[in-house]
Amino acid sequence: MNHRHLLAVLLVVLLVGGAAAWFLVGGEAAFEPAAEAIAAGEQSDALTPLDGESTTPRNAPPTDTDEPLSLGDTPLRDATAGEGGQTGQPGGDPAAGSSRGATGNSGSQPAGTSPPPNSGNSTQPRQPRRLTPAQREEQRRQATGRPALAEKLGRTPATGSEKNELAKSPEQEKWAEQWYAEGFTPPEMTPTPVHGKIMSQEAREGLAKATVGLISFFPLDGVAGGPLLPVITEFTTDDNGFFGGEIPASKLAPLNYPPVALAVTWEGHRIVAALPIETLEVGKQNEFGIFWAPETPFTLRANAQQFDGDLKVVSTGELDPQRWHTAKRAEALAWFPTFAVAKDDPKQGETGPAKGFADVIGTWDGRDAPYLSLLNGSQLVQTRRAARASVVSSKSSGGELPAPFDELVFENDALTPIGGQVLDAEGAAVAGAVVITVGDAISQTVVSDAAGWFYFEDPPEKTSALRCTHADFVETQVAPVSPGDPDVRITLAVRRPRIQMFVTDKLTQIPLTELSVKVIGLHPWGKNAGKPMPEAFTQLTSSDGHFLLEWEYAIKSITLEKLGYFPKTLNDPDAMQSEGELQIELSPGRKLEVRPRDYTNVEQSDRWFKDAKPEDPGIYTAWSHHWIEWEVDFGDAPEEGEEGGSFDMVLGCTNQGIVDNDYQFEVDVYLDGVKKGKLVILADSLNERTARISLGKLSGAHTVRLVWTNDKWIPDQLDANIRYASLKFLEQP
Repeated sequence: MNHRHLLAVLLVVLLVGGAAAWFLVGGEAAFEPAAEAIAAGEQSDALTPLDGESTTPRNAPPTDTDEPLSLGDTPLRDATAGEGGQTGQPGGDPAAGSSRGATGNSGSQPAGTSPPPNSGNSTQPRQPRRLTPAQREEQRRQATGRPALAEKLGRTPATGSEKNELAKSPEQEKWAEQWYAEGFTPPEMTPTPVHGKIMSQEAREGLAKATVGLISFFPLDGVAGGPLLPVITEFTTDDNGFFGGEIPASKLAPLNYPPVALAVTWEGHRIVAALPIETLEVGKQNEFGIFWAPETPFTLRANAQQFDGDLKVVSTGELDPQRWHTAKRAEALAWFPTFAVAKDDPKQGETGPAKGFADVIGTWDGRDAPYLSLLNGSQLVQTRRAARASVVSSKSSGGELPAPFDELVFENDALTPIGGQVLDAEGAAVAGAVVITVGDAISQTVVSDAAGWFYFEDPPEKTSALRCTHADFVETQVAPVSPGDPDVRITLAVRRPRIQMFVTDKLTQIPLTELSVKVIGLHPWGKNAGKPMPEAFTQLTSSDGHFLLEWEYAIKSITLEKLGYFPKTLNDPDAMQSEGELQIELSPGRKLEVRPRDYTNVEQSDRWFKDAKPEDPGIYTAWSHHWIEWEVDFGDAPEEGEEGGSFDMVLGCTNQGIVDNDYQFEVDVYLDGVKKGKLVILADSLNERTARISLGKLSGAHTVRLVWTNDKWIPDQLDANIRYASLKFLEQP
């Protein structure tokens, strides 16, 4: 035991002596750099932030926690880091960095703290540095906004032809002169002012200096279902993405085709190939609202191996070019993005499509698939619509663009055409009928000729039916059919209803100038053929009481409504469609109309704004989920034998601002505190849009409350503000 105690004492003495010797020999030199650093202040790496780095201590809690890093963000490291993360001053001696690391004053060690054990190990990896707010903002700027947009669009197609043969002046004299020069009888044209905005999904702001092409379609020779003449008008957006001006428009809307379409080009790249605009108020100011430009590029493989010649593929977006007049089709297709079909396989080391293939590149909004046309020279060979792929990767990899569609194959199969003739109920040929294939993911369209004949040279493989529409007839569908049927007979048996009426006040015999008409139509074909359709409504106006009601389906009944009059229902379709004009008298009833600005109560009065002029009826708000209500006296209940007593509420709205062109207000309706339902109304900054809801049988005083529920707002870009423009209560039989 004594020997072991002696050995322990000797070991302690040796350790103490060694430590003292180390301190006397090397300790002073070891601590000199730290002392100099403290004396020099900002000269030490331990105390000086790197370029762009915050002076906040690294062990302090971060202040920029408002937005997390994206999945693609990676911490930045010192640009001068060497192997193992060891750093040194740019251009300096690496030994100096090693010395600082040995003393515990490396750039990764917070000032004023003791070095951890073995901190002098030069192979210790440098800890990642948290990004500063400035660095994160720059990273976000590069990953989003216009720089990212420009990078994304780098491989999208150019605009196509710049010759712009489709342009026509909206001035009447020049318009006629230009058409005569091309050998056409000038179609009737009405200059129509339009206005809208293009916004970037990527940058979340208006797209400045973009070229907006509006394509108007004019039926040839006044036949709504026949060939169409496309006309282009181009605008340039301002710094906020707005465009506007006049376009030539057709008073006769094309049948089964949009009256106008929109295309967008930015920095030489076609962002929107073509997007249909279904509603156009010809001759009036049109506020199209905001169009969100789809900016995610995609690629689609087109297979044209079954064809020979000078082949190319043209993408026309959501427009089917088969309706375009043959004399105008070539120049119209030249305006769209074009992709060459490879004549040879790529050589070794080269990239590109294989022989007989074309790589179609564009942008897609994730909704309707694009139409693609195969051209041989300037001749249209075939048009098909892309079909969505069953499995789609949402991200590109290896530098390749996403491929959301299956390979599109142009088939050269002349053995499976579909042909036939369109006839009316008496067996006479019907010219100008639009015939559409049904059953496949893609469809084709042709127009019957002067003798009623139509022909699909290469219909879609899964065609199972043909649908036929015409401006003078109720549409019909023929099934089953299949490729190879050479003699399909399509009979348009029912003419479209055209009901002429002269409507007056029963007591005064004064002609009425406005009517609301409730129509119950009949299903034209299918398993429900001949059965009633859901109620539909239309508004009619007249200066002298003479009205014309035109409808696209056969009619079971119509109900004429006028504020302040008892409604009248007509149930005899044959009598309604007689050759003569119907003489109709409406009896005065209760007039129930409320000016929205004259509300009874409101949740917060400082959030509601009345129209500037006292005579104007409207009131609007910029805040959703704020109620406004009116007390309405519905009068006495009808006596026995009288019609009426049940009421529909009709709400008219406009938007105080500009919103997406497809944005709709959603308004909850309450009667005496009980929710009756929801109204959905298209937001229009110029024209009042209406919706209606049944309130049931009412008499006496009741409280009607409205609550707008779906505000939409991006600062300085778009703003939905609902304006209640009219509030009416129509008495029902």
